[in-house]
Amino acid sequence: MIRVPRSLRGRVLLSSLLVCALTFGVTTTLLVHLFRDEVERRFDAELSVHLDQLLAQVGLDTSGALVLEGTLSDPRFEKPYSSFYWQVEDETGNRIRSRSLWDAVLPLPVDAPATGEVHRHQLAGPNGQKLVAIERRVSLPGYPHIVRAAVAADIGDLEESIASFSNILLATFTAVAIGLSVLVAGQLWMVFRPLMRLRGQVMAVRNGERGKINGVFPSEVTPLVEDLNALLAHSREIVERGRLQAGNLAHGLKTPLAILANAADELGAGEASQTVRMQAMAIRRQVDHALSRTRAAAAAGVPGIRCDVAHRVSEVVRAMESLYRERNLSFVVSPSAPIEVAVEVQDLDEMLGNLLDNACRHAHRSVRVAAIRDEARCQISIEDDGPGMSESLAQEVLNGALTLDRSRGGSGLGLGIVRDLARAYHGELRLERSNLGGLLAVLALPVAPKVTDSAEARSPTKGL
Repeated sequence: MIRVPRSLRGRVLLSSLLVCALTFGVTTTLLVHLFRDEVERRFDAELSVHLDQLLAQVGLDTSGALVLEGTLSDPRFEKPYSSFYWQVEDETGNRIRSRSLWDAVLPLPVDAPATGEVHRHQLAGPNGQKLVAIERRVSLPGYPHIVRAAVAADIGDLEESIASFSNILLATFTAVAIGLSVLVAGQLWMVFRPLMRLRGQVMAVRNGERGKINGVFPSEVTPLVEDLNALLAHSREIVERGRLQAGNLAHGLKTPLAILANAADELGAGEASQTVRMQAMAIRRQVDHALSRTRAAAAAGVPGIRCDVAHRVSEVVRAMESLYRERNLSFVVSPSAPIEVAVEVQDLDEMLGNLLDNACRHAHRSVRVAAIRDEARCQISIEDDGPGMSESLAQEVLNGALTLDRSRGGSGLGLGIVRDLARAYHGELRLERSNLGGLLAVLALPVAPKVTDSAEARSPTKGL
């Protein structure tokens, strides 16, 4: 069973090859058949001429026996086993034959053609020759019996000629088919070249190398290019609009929250002021959480989003070292190969910041950070030597059931923000027990597609 290629180029090339093979196969068979019929017709016509000459020369001697009164025009009838033979006989067994038969006899089959009717037979001749014979039954004047005259010739040369013609025809059509295949392949390259350039530019847009598709394309492809550019522009507009609305919302809520905090300070150090201050802080954290999720949902899947993990880890670790300088924490960052993830820089910073801040707040002395690539994901692990977290508590955090950090009294939305941001980018957050004794947080994020350096992707105005 022929496996159909997935590419359009492969399908067109395969269909062209199948059409060529079918066309040339049928044509070769038909031409060989016609050639065989014509050669056999000429062969039988030549034997008919010899048979007429033979019958014209057959007569009776003075004793009334069959005799050939002359010689046939073809000298091959006189050369032994020359592949041309004749034989004349009657029903009583009287027989005369050509010198070329020598001591052999044509084994004519039992046949009873009408007088004057010509019959054609295939016989086994001398020395294993394959003969074709034609015979005719005639009556001779003054001879009481019906005479059966036959002329035969070897068809080996005929079969060789037909085979040679078939081989020449097959070789010619094979060469033509190969030539046509090369022409079809070249034609397909010319036809699909704009599509390959379009694919290269789409990959460049996806990898963040360019913001739109540029260049001149055939009229059939131009509407598609325009639609793709419009879609890209619309996607960028949605992201920018989401960021703008999130910024406006954050800015609009900062003033009321600041007023609430100031009012709480003016109330003095009472229970009411403390409650207002804590609720204002909780509202701000909830707003930050919601804004982060909204921004990530708008950015996830947008072509061109990418950031370097090692660089962002070093930046956030440097900030944490400055923030927790008084605690003299030891930060160990394992070196890793360059890895880029399909995440906005500010969202990755927020996830790393929350995880590292959580680790620093609970660690006794040591915080470790490592990043490795696991197939299509980047695994960023952050662990500490603090008290850790029970399996049931970790499950509550991952399921979104826990809203407060029960161990330190602070807001517990940090891990929830990381969890929601990771899921928005089709990643995940896992919380496990660290070998250091504390909490091991593993952040899995999708790896950004590789940047393509193809010449066609970087040559938008190249010829079609």
